[in-house]
Amino acid sequence: MKQKKKKSGRKLNALQKTVLAVTGVLIFAIALFAGGFVAYVERTPIPVSKLASPLGPTVVYDRNGNVYMKIGTNTADLTYEQIPKNLQNALVATEDHNFWSGSSINLKSIFRSAYVDLLKGNRNQGGSTIEEQLAKIVYLNDDKSLSYKFKEIAMGVQLNRYFTKQQILTMYLNKVFLGENSVGVRQAALRYFGVDLAKHPNQLTLDEAALLAGLPQAPSGYDPLAHPKAALNRRNQVLQNMVKYGYVSQAQASAAEEKPLGVHFHGTPSWNTHPLFTNILFDDAKKIGISQAQLMQGGLKIYTTIDPQVQSAVYQVFWNNKYDKDFPGPVEGAGVFVDPKSGGVLGAAPSRKVGFAPLGTNRIYSNSSPGSSIKPVMEYAPAIESGKWTPSSILDNRPHDFGGGYTPQNWEGVNGPAKVTLKYALQWSQNVASVWLLQQIGLQTGTSFAIKDGIELTKKDKQHLGVAIGGMEYGVNPMEMAQAYIPFDNNGVQMKAHLITSIKNQDNQTMYAFQPVSKQIMSSHTAGVMTSLMQTVVNNGTGTSARVSGWGVAGKTGTVQYDSGLINNHPNWIRDAWFDGYTPNLVGSVHIGYDVSSPSHHMTMSPLDPSANAAKIFADVVRLAEQGKTPQAFHYTNNAQTNEAGSTGTQVNNQTNNQTSNQTSNQTSNQTQNTVDNSSNTTSGNQGNQGNSTDNSSGAGAGNSVNNGNASGTPQNPTGSGVSNTTPGSNATNNTTSGSNTGGSSTGSNSTSGSNAGGTSTESTSTSGGNLG
Repeated sequence: MKQKKKKSGRKLNALQKTVLAVTGVLIFAIALFAGGFVAYVERTPIPVSKLASPLGPTVVYDRNGNVYMKIGTNTADLTYEQIPKNLQNALVATEDHNFWSGSSINLKSIFRSAYVDLLKGNRNQGGSTIEEQLAKIVYLNDDKSLSYKFKEIAMGVQLNRYFTKQQILTMYLNKVFLGENSVGVRQAALRYFGVDLAKHPNQLTLDEAALLAGLPQAPSGYDPLAHPKAALNRRNQVLQNMVKYGYVSQAQASAAEEKPLGVHFHGTPSWNTHPLFTNILFDDAKKIGISQAQLMQGGLKIYTTIDPQVQSAVYQVFWNNKYDKDFPGPVEGAGVFVDPKSGGVLGAAPSRKVGFAPLGTNRIYSNSSPGSSIKPVMEYAPAIESGKWTPSSILDNRPHDFGGGYTPQNWEGVNGPAKVTLKYALQWSQNVASVWLLQQIGLQTGTSFAIKDGIELTKKDKQHLGVAIGGMEYGVNPMEMAQAYIPFDNNGVQMKAHLITSIKNQDNQTMYAFQPVSKQIMSSHTAGVMTSLMQTVVNNGTGTSARVSGWGVAGKTGTVQYDSGLINNHPNWIRDAWFDGYTPNLVGSVHIGYDVSSPSHHMTMSPLDPSANAAKIFADVVRLAEQGKTPQAFHYTNNAQTNEAGSTGTQVNNQTNNQTSNQTSNQTSNQTQNTVDNSSNTTSGNQGNQGNSTDNSSGAGAGNSVNNGNASGTPQNPTGSGVSNTTPGSNATNNTTSGSNTGGSSTGSNSTSGSNAGGTSTESTSTSGGNLG
């Protein structure tokens, strides 16, 4: 009997069926996608005229809608034959090694973009082909999302239809941004090496070609002038890419790698008529997502808040040799001036002129210790805002331990006035009284107010009282301080500081529009009181160098000492100085100092307290900016504010170490004339009221060893008596007081003669790891 044959093969299990089904679906999806993508490519327009003709410069408009400047230049493009072969090969080997033989689609980059964009939500993927990069330069923006990747690909395919590979490479090398305000390899070769490729293409060496070819990926990061080490590594990487793909031998690459960068700065481009402004413009555009490359490649319209007269004033003071005397030596510096009503930047200097700082430096956003310039924001304004304190309130100014060993001192030392009015404490920048005031209103109250006003504080900053006089972990920057002072000049309302109001592309489509942000930080009453208090600082306090004849000026100084351990107990060595202030028309922040903490980088207290230099810089900018305008004074919301802020009737019996008694006949018991000697930080005459001391303002009392500082003020008359202080190099200011000692306030009147531009007062802060004042 024959047996039946068994059927060969096996039945598919459920998993295998699932795999086959999914595979089938994927094949169908890919086919569908391919068909759809072909249709997408066909529907993607590509205006060839934009490639054939230059986009034109990017046009920048001022606050009045007038053309302020044009960015970029229409340097004649190179032909394919004028581009050195080594440069072509270096670029292809690095950016798209399949360029000559492959398609315009980089599948690997597509899948990477899809994976990261869809699964991880990251939008920072690149990896485009040269065709796609060219499409991005001419037609698209810097978006790296998956949807934009498809647009790049589609346009890349279209470019291959219209142009040869030689034409595409030539257009790319003529339009790509290569750093240092250079668009295209011709401008870059001129800028970095002084070689004009249109006239001498053979002068560009292999190592130079490799450096240029390495720049498109990160023009700023690989900038050979700003980051030579990174540029050198990138250049050598490009040379090895050329070896890998057969363009040069290893021996040739090794010989080129042995050469130094050989880069030299060959001048600012002729179009850059406002170098200070372009630096901040590029940085602000970057913050809103518009790259420097996009600005340089042209065709955009940028509307700004810049005021040509204010910007010209800032430029003259920070870059004109005539005003070098304003600065205490070869220090670095920055300043920004804004409109208090809108927050718009009217003028700014991100650095001093070349020779004092590298071109392109922007210190407007660089943090430094603020010192005493933070006091109005951190404790005085919140105290007034609480309704529990007035300018005539009495503050404890006796040095003592605030907890944990934190014992701040005043510039006058332990023998300063024991009790002072709030007005006097701010006028003469009294450290102990300021820390005491923050303690009384509450550390959280003060720091919360400052944060609301736009000051960035760390967790450590919010835990120690030293923040009252500038003891901060990272500090502040001039833009931050200018914005924080806006409410004082705008009835308590803060406006977000900004430079760019809108950007439009070559098709007049809006790429960006600023959305104004306003916030009520304090009442108009508090703003008026604080303005009156800070006018006293300028008229007869630590900020007299900021006076501008006829104009209402208010503000606060700040001086920052080095850590005593760093400079071997030299209390006069200063690292940073500030003046933050305002007039009825503008708010400004000026910072001068050094980036590097070292004994070879310091200012001294002679002939001026450096904060007096900062105040003088502020005043000179205001004089030039307001030239030809009718001087304006501050106007408060009501007379009660002014009367309260200017109150001089409080009787305060200040006890000094030598128990000096003030007589109603305006004579002191010892008939002393105090002469402040800023070079030695001592006083001759009544030594009981002043002395050289170091204040550790880190707030170490909270257990933190963060930023020990010493903010101070040398009053012309710490007891409020009829004592005349004369400072070398300045006019004398005579305070005439009748009645008893009022701690800086009196029932009499103050009469001032002379400009006192020399700065009769000093204040400083010494910090550990970030010196404040």
